[in-house]
Amino acid sequence: MILADTDTLSALAKVNRLPLLFSLLQATSLQIAPAVFRELAHSLNLRRRYVEEVLSLVSTGQIQVIPLTEEEVTFRDTLPGTLGVGERESIAIAKERGGMVLSNESRVAHCCQQYKIPCLRLPAILRALWVEGIVSKQEVQDIITGLQIEDRMQFKQSTLDAILAD
Repeated sequence: MILADTDTLSALAKVNRLPLLFSLLQATSLQIAPAVFRELAHSLNLRRRYVEEVLSLVSTGQIQVIPLTEEEVTFRDTLPGTLGVGERESIAIAKERGGMVLSNESRVAHCCQQYKIPCLRLPAILRALWVEGIVSKQEVQDIITGLQIEDRMQFKQSTLDAILAD
């Protein structure tokens, strides 16, 4: 089970590269927590066009909304309030069901590490895209430029160096 957080889905959708995530992960579907779905729906209400692609994948079943069990709700409620509800729900589902979390938030990665939950952050995804031959290194550079423009994402030079290192 691969639980995607709003930030990763939104960032890749903004640069029209969301399908690359499925190719890289060799997955026919991804999962999202109910709160992530609500965050995406809220973005649509704000007329953020990029979210239409994400929600169309929900309607076709390529992205599945996974309801929480009672145990997952209980665990979610023990997680730090500094995490968003979507992040806490994703972590809870991943912990209880042996899944992985996709997020670009360092605090999510830290929490996942604490509970021994695999977490894949955007820089690792970008690096893997070209290392695994899904796209060229140049295309990853183009994706990074797109993220900087469309998502106003900032990368430390050391992060860029790590993504593009031979």
